[in-house]
Amino acid sequence: MLFNSIDFGIFFPIVFLLYWVFFNNNILLRNVFLIAVSYLFYGWWDWRFLSLIVISSLIDFIAGNKIFTTQKKSTKKQWLLLSLIINLGFLGFFKYHNFFIDSFVGAFSFFGQTFNGPQLNIILPVGISFYTFQTLSYTLDIYYNRFKPTKNVFAFFAFVSFFPQLVAGPIERAKDLVPQFLKVNIVNYELLRSGLLLMLWGFFKKIVIADRLAIFVDGAYGDLAGIDGVTSLFAVLFFAFQLYIDFSAYSDIAIGSSRLLGFKLSTNFNRPYLAASFSDFWKRWHISLSSWFKDYVYIPLGGNRTSKVKFIRNILVVFMLSGLWHGASWNFVFWGLINGVFILLIDRFLVKKDAHKIRRIIASLTVATLWALSLVFFRAETLSNALSMYGNLFIESKSVLFEYGLNQKEFYFTLKLLVGYMIFELILEKYTNIFSWFVKRNFIFRWVLYISVVLFIVFYGSYGVGLNDNNFIYFQF
Repeated sequence: MLFNSIDFGIFFPIVFLLYWVFFNNNILLRNVFLIAVSYLFYGWWDWRFLSLIVISSLIDFIAGNKIFTTQKKSTKKQWLLLSLIINLGFLGFFKYHNFFIDSFVGAFSFFGQTFNGPQLNIILPVGISFYTFQTLSYTLDIYYNRFKPTKNVFAFFAFVSFFPQLVAGPIERAKDLVPQFLKVNIVNYELLRSGLLLMLWGFFKKIVIADRLAIFVDGAYGDLAGIDGVTSLFAVLFFAFQLYIDFSAYSDIAIGSSRLLGFKLSTNFNRPYLAASFSDFWKRWHISLSSWFKDYVYIPLGGNRTSKVKFIRNILVVFMLSGLWHGASWNFVFWGLINGVFILLIDRFLVKKDAHKIRRIIASLTVATLWALSLVFFRAETLSNALSMYGNLFIESKSVLFEYGLNQKEFYFTLKLLVGYMIFELILEKYTNIFSWFVKRNFIFRWVLYISVVLFIVFYGSYGVGLNDNNFIYFQF
């Protein structure tokens, strides 16, 4: 079920009313209800894949308690290994089976040998990369003595399947979210108001900006043989904004809808295009995933408290795995490695956050530009398509800029939206308490703005005209 669908528009208000009227005051009933509606939300795509969530939840609930109660280190490792095998096994089979087979076939062909691997027509379960990492963090944190397991099976199942963030995060840690399923939530007006505003902002970003950018980007990437240098440049830049605005919009709606149910999720984006370095960027971009790899891969490998050679290895391993997490393609592997190289080579020439304004601006522009260029591997379907897009950047103008879904008026309107969006981000960077300031303004001022945003979404949103797909981009991961 998509957030930006009529189905969700009917589903969520019903869930909200039933939740607060009938279920919230009883923890057991509340959690059972949340599990049921979360399974309905997920099963709306394909009910068969609910079995994967149930199995992962059951295995990790048992494994977590066994890891905590057993005294023998070897037995703890065995239960952790079971959790890893089940979860990563599901992820590996459904997401990477054909990728590894194709890679083996390619390797044999390179040496002049023939190898025919078993190709399977596998459907990728929606959100499997997200809920797999979320439930894995539970057993890993128990193993590292960071968290004590819950004995409430319904609270744990609700934690794994919680529908606002089930499909595309944020990837929550058990220590932050599980305790929230073990207490009764109280109606909090400030939480409800902030949740509604965050959802409204997310829908604005998705429907008005990201889906409009998608029209141009899809058109340009669908005609790599026909686009010129100027069109290629805008396709690269527009996709960088589309990816950020689309994914952060999903996070806004997920966090906002969770607040309406009394739950607090972690922040997933913090104005990454204003980062002063690539290290700073990854502390601002998809924060829940970046911190996951830091805590469960980078630090166990030794982090930066090791030799220079091992530090380089650790960075490259983390970013290679991060790329592979995003997709079963060598495009994503190269994209990940490129960003690892940026940290190792480019960061040393960039400035700190408190540097002079001019140097700070140059640093942010450098990071944003190189990031946008790296995303060609992220967006292109094949390596050859990515190389074609890079080559197209140097083709002289053919005056085809307005032939890819956005006419001249729409194109410049889109540019104005992006400029306005980045100005707003700059204001947020400087005045972090702007929400607190806003809610204290005059009643009429606030409601005029609310209604204006709603009307803007209604009249200026992209509702399928020229769109191949209005899914959120990260649904494919």
